[in-house]
Parts: sequence; structure tokens; C-alpha cells
Amino acid sequence: MRSFAGALPELAFDLGLELRATGRSDLARELEACTVKSVSYDPETDVGLIALEPQRPLNAVERNVIGQKLGQVIPFSDAPYASLQLDNFGRVVAVELVAPPRNLRWTLRLASKYRWRGP
Repeated sequence: MRSFAGALPELAFDLGLELRATGRSDLARELEACTVKSVSYDPETDVGLIALEPQRPLNAVERNVIGQKLGQVIPFSDAPYASLQLDNFGRVVAVELVAPPRNLRWTLRLASKYRWRGP
């Protein structure tokens, strides 16, 4: 199991910095502590997705009665290629990357090619 900050330190630093600057330190800490579930990248569309496992698991009511859905997407101005996806409970669940920089594109391509998966 690798944390997001451990797996992609530069990206985690950049996104965390902007979240803290906009008063969302809570999300920055949560993002950095999340575990990477999987990484996918499609070179044809130049889109990558880093699926994350939040530290706070869903309880039985949240999981079985309410259900998990996409709740909010937070775009970044300093990293316009990235957006943070939260579920309907406000937990960080993914980072989407559209047309990422070349060095990040290469990392995503390698990670998805080798089917790098977390727990």
C-alpha cells in the first residue's frame, strides 16, 4: 500500500499547496494520506485517473443504505490539468488528470502499463 504522497510526491505537493492556500487544509491532509488503489492512463485521450482509498472507511449505513456516489469535483488553478474528486460524503476518492505535463504523463503511462495497483 502506497500513500498518494509517497507514490506521486511532486503532484501531491503541488495539489496540497493549492488546497492549503485556498483554506482547504483538511482536504490537503486527506489527499496526502490516501492510499493509491489504481492508476489508469489513456494515451489516445491524454487522460489519467488515480483512484484513491480514503483513510476513513464507509460505515454500514453509508455503504449499504445511502451508497457511495460522486459528490463534488474541485478544479485546480495552479495545476489546470488536475481535478480532485470527492464522494457524496466529502471523502477524496480520485484525482483526474487531463492533458498532464510530459513528466507526469510518463509516470501515469508506466503505472497503468504495468497495472500498478494498491491493496
